[in-house]
Amino acid sequence: MYIDYLEMKNFRQYANTKIEFARSTSKNFTIIQGPNGAGKTNLLNAITWCLFGQEYHIDKKYEGLPIVNTSTLDSSREGDLLEVKVEIQFVESSGKKLIISRVINYKKENGNLNEISTPNVQPCLMRETERDWIGPITGGDAKYLINSLIPPSIEEYFFFDGERMNDYFRENTGNDIRKAVFKISQMELFETLIEHLGARRRDFLKEAKGLSSKAQELKEELELQNNSLEHDKKELEKLQDIKNTAERMVLMYSEKLKDSSIKHIQSLEVQREELSRDISSIQSQIEDIETDELKMLHRHMPAIFSYDALVKTVESIEMTRAAGKIPPLYEEIFIQNLLKKGKCICGSDITGKDEYSLERKKRVETYLETSKLSNISSNLIETNALIKEMLVELPTFRDEIISYGKKIKILQKAKNEKTEVIKKIAQEIEQSNVEDIMEWEQARSKYSKERDGLIGKTAVLQNLIQRRENIIRGKKIEIERDLRREGKHASLLRKFNFCDDGIKAAEEIKEAIMKEVKEEVERRTSQQFLTLIWKKGTFKGVIIDEEYNIHVPDISGREALGTLSAGERQVCALSFMAALNSVSGFAVPIVIDTPLARISSEPRKSIAQNLPNYLEGTQVTLLVTEEEYTSEVSEALSERVGKIYIINVLEQERGNLAEVRLIK
Repeated sequence: MYIDYLEMKNFRQYANTKIEFARSTSKNFTIIQGPNGAGKTNLLNAITWCLFGQEYHIDKKYEGLPIVNTSTLDSSREGDLLEVKVEIQFVESSGKKLIISRVINYKKENGNLNEISTPNVQPCLMRETERDWIGPITGGDAKYLINSLIPPSIEEYFFFDGERMNDYFRENTGNDIRKAVFKISQMELFETLIEHLGARRRDFLKEAKGLSSKAQELKEELELQNNSLEHDKKELEKLQDIKNTAERMVLMYSEKLKDSSIKHIQSLEVQREELSRDISSIQSQIEDIETDELKMLHRHMPAIFSYDALVKTVESIEMTRAAGKIPPLYEEIFIQNLLKKGKCICGSDITGKDEYSLERKKRVETYLETSKLSNISSNLIETNALIKEMLVELPTFRDEIISYGKKIKILQKAKNEKTEVIKKIAQEIEQSNVEDIMEWEQARSKYSKERDGLIGKTAVLQNLIQRRENIIRGKKIEIERDLRREGKHASLLRKFNFCDDGIKAAEEIKEAIMKEVKEEVERRTSQQFLTLIWKKGTFKGVIIDEEYNIHVPDISGREALGTLSAGERQVCALSFMAALNSVSGFAVPIVIDTPLARISSEPRKSIAQNLPNYLEGTQVTLLVTEEEYTSEVSEALSERVGKIYIINVLEQERGNLAEVRLIK
């Protein structure tokens, strides 16, 4: 899908403007050049407002102001109707056209501007078919069709602000990156399915009739636990959002300190970052050792707690063996056959019919008692061997515990030493005579403490949620067991099984897709970053860890994300955005505002040469300044550029107008 044209009437700086975009597969780039403040970003806003009713990239200076063009507003008379309209024509992969428009009407009354339709008025959609046009389609139907083409939750990966890319990994934590991968993977579909199946299962239980008193009691407990679980999950989400905000603020103030003009403060902040990374690495090692230690304890605990009983068992088995009772001399079945036939193996009569044969029979029956151990003797011998093996391992338990303790103690000491150095750095920075430095450090310290406190709270809540989920699973099993005992709820049990199987399958598929998409995004991001970056041989690539944190190790393996220049960070974010876009599965045009703003001249040329290769077959529009679109960039992109526009700013007495002129 590509954009055929964008038409704006009275939208922000644009009084009456139509832009036609490059549509050739070989020349798929459109360049729109203009100075800062000319209205480039509002072209992005025109697109998102038309599609979703929101200006996602609005500048603060426009917040709260009506979107109507100020020149049109000033020249209008009392009672005039002012129409603001944005219309976009798309061409779908089938070649058929799709027109989407959105309109707001204003009226000038008593010197005031009054809306006569709501700002989020539903879009209007017209769709071309084989025979004719369908439409107008409005309201919820139009919104549904637009969202199926371009989901608003992932619009930022198609229409994005290059200036913001410099701060992308400062502003976004691992949880934010995970959400991005979650959105781009369309995991909401599986979440919705899982929630729906869970809700239906609860509904089936609520609607069930003729339950036993125990099942009824379990049902009420289960409903209470489900409600509590839902509440806890919402609370966890709130805490994580607050924690992420605190994390972003810590990163922001760290960057301010690191970018300080005072060299000593810069070096202290860089040192603190390195120490923080070292502490995180040490903490991970401690957690790994603690996990191994816990596994070892689980392995040895049964033998430790039942040591006396195990020793007595071994002694008893050995005494029985010494007495010749195990293994028995004769199999029980052999003795029983002799008694049944009434004849001993030596041929003597053991029927018991006379005094002599009765005596011989009793003697054979005594062998029967000892032979009864034959059925369990092999098990006893195997058990004896296993117990001995458990007891043999116990003497190493003490050494293992001591070894784990020593390792943890050494690591904890190293962690404490580094933590103390960080405290001293914080004190030194805070005691600086420079007012800004002091304020930044105080703010950083405040948000750091808030973040650390929230880490504990979220961990407690996560454990509570896990316990609730375990309780819910247990209650479900109890209810189903009770229903089976009654034997009259076969239909209800089948419904339960269907829902449970569906939830399990959806969760497995969701996790598999998330893992696959994460790995593909990581691979593409790393590949694109290494291609676009101008410092060849400096970086290993880009890594997305299990917690979805972004890492950029240098060639020696040391973390370099925190020391990347503004241009390098922008390239890393651009690579990540392009990777997300490429795996999204949506054939949506890309519009990038100021893609090369933070990047110096030589790297710009490298990016311009390589970027088209990663956006092959995608319609791309670049909103650039003259400083970005240099002769080198123009030359590098020349074979892929189909149209070039210049935005001219026409200064008016009250507000400016933007005129878009085609020059190629």
